[in-house]
Amino acid sequence: MLRRTQPNSNPQRKFIELIFKRTGKYANWDPPSEIRVGSYGRIDSDTGDLIVQGTIYSDEFRQRLVDIGINVESGEHLPKDCPDEVEFTTWSKNITRLDLTSNAGIPGIDTATIKGTWEVKKGSRGAVLLMHNPRMKHITADVLGKLAKIELLQSMHLVTKVFYCPAYSLYLSDKSGDRVSIALLGSVPVDATTVKKWWYNTQTGFARCACNTEHCFTPLYELMHVRHTRTRRSSSSPERIGEQLWITPPLPWAPLDEDGNDVPVYLGDSDSDEFEDE
Repeated sequence: MLRRTQPNSNPQRKFIELIFKRTGKYANWDPPSEIRVGSYGRIDSDTGDLIVQGTIYSDEFRQRLVDIGINVESGEHLPKDCPDEVEFTTWSKNITRLDLTSNAGIPGIDTATIKGTWEVKKGSRGAVLLMHNPRMKHITADVLGKLAKIELLQSMHLVTKVFYCPAYSLYLSDKSGDRVSIALLGSVPVDATTVKKWWYNTQTGFARCACNTEHCFTPLYELMHVRHTRTRRSSSSPERIGEQLWITPPLPWAPLDEDGNDVPVYLGDSDSDEFEDE
């Protein structure tokens, strides 16, 4: 499902920014395009897309793994699956979630798997990301500790976690202060099988959603960068190990205006907070 946006706007970057500030993770603007654990590269500052330059699971990378003590034959470096969750829902700080109990003329709304109404503060854009039955794949902390030794990865961003799901919905509002109601309705027949169906009640903003019977969509992923120590650590400080050797890289652009365009940063700006409080 696609909706029109205003000319000269950059909705992709704005959506990614709003979700990043809320979760510390990167949203995939095109969830049917798979983001894979173990990929490394950079975020395109113009689009927010991950520009993949390689993967730790390629044949060319194999010797690097062996050199740092990873037993490739054992499969210890392969991504691990976490148990499926019922749902994952997140939205930007300028949004208030309201209850959605029923809606006249919409069959199945009362028993919808995911449902709600989201009200956006007027004058700003809000982002909503919903996932049904998500499953996270991730690189283990022990393997991450070893990967931090690889010189190539010390200048790259590494995909360490990816959320897969069979149904997702992403929504970016306009600035009118609108309300949007979203629900994931029960299964409907499609091509000799049954899949769930998303329902919206708004004609403003930008919405994208899809359903499938398989965990084939990747709406959200975690990027990490090897931590570079700038000062000598105190002898009493505990040594960093595993995932502690990695940090989340900041967004590769200056703060954005409500249309997703860059806002000039002036000297003396003391606002350095990267994430919002929950």
